[in-house]
Amino acid sequence: MSYFYTNALEDKSIESLWSGLRSGDKSALEAIYRQFIHDLFSFGMSLHADETLVKDAIQDVFIDIWNYRSKLCQDANVKQYLFKALSNRIHKELGKNAKRTALHWTTDQESLSDSAEEILIQNQQQSETTAKMKVAMEKLPIRQKEVLQYLYFEKLSYEETSKLLDINIRSTYTLAWKAINALKKAILLLVIFF
Repeated sequence: MSYFYTNALEDKSIESLWSGLRSGDKSALEAIYRQFIHDLFSFGMSLHADETLVKDAIQDVFIDIWNYRSKLCQDANVKQYLFKALSNRIHKELGKNAKRTALHWTTDQESLSDSAEEILIQNQQQSETTAKMKVAMEKLPIRQKEVLQYLYFEKLSYEETSKLLDINIRSTYTLAWKAINALKKAILLLVIFF
């Protein structure tokens, strides 16, 4: 496949690529893979920090998509479909109540201080806060981590999140509320004891 042909495929709308995939076009599958691989990997790593497991799960998702392409819904929201398929695959691998072992928590906050000493103090405080948040996130059940990932990192609505989690909207609000409260309590305990 030539470079220009690949770029032309990637410039197509996701809907036409999805339609091509459903019709058996392997190059459409490749273009969808290229378009979403980074988002899927980041999302997968937020659910479980085993890089090999996440990569294998992504490959399994695309193998399943290819194998069952004729049964795919024509007007699917492709990104949501892929996220849900990856989440399901990871859940299957980990078991229903498995917990994620690590979270790659990053923040992009610029320092407004002129003093090198103040910058050092702020960086140390930020590192401590990030570490505390990471510990608190690790203690959450996987469904609570997942709802936080969808709502706050992927910027999905509560309605979209409820569809991805296969729960009603009220349960989505409740799950998010429980996750945030659990984080608050865990961080408070970490602040008190450390």
